[in-house]
Amino acid sequence: MEKKEEKWRKLSRSERMDRLDRIVRWSVAFVGQIE
Repeated sequence: MEKKEEKWRKLSRSERMDRLDRIVRWSVAFVGQIE
């Protein structure tokens, strides 16, 4: 658990946002295919 937190803290804020943005875009595209 500690290692995971350390890895997360090492990520810069921009990298976190980039990862989050990718997940959001993927889920939006996935939902778009279902509809």
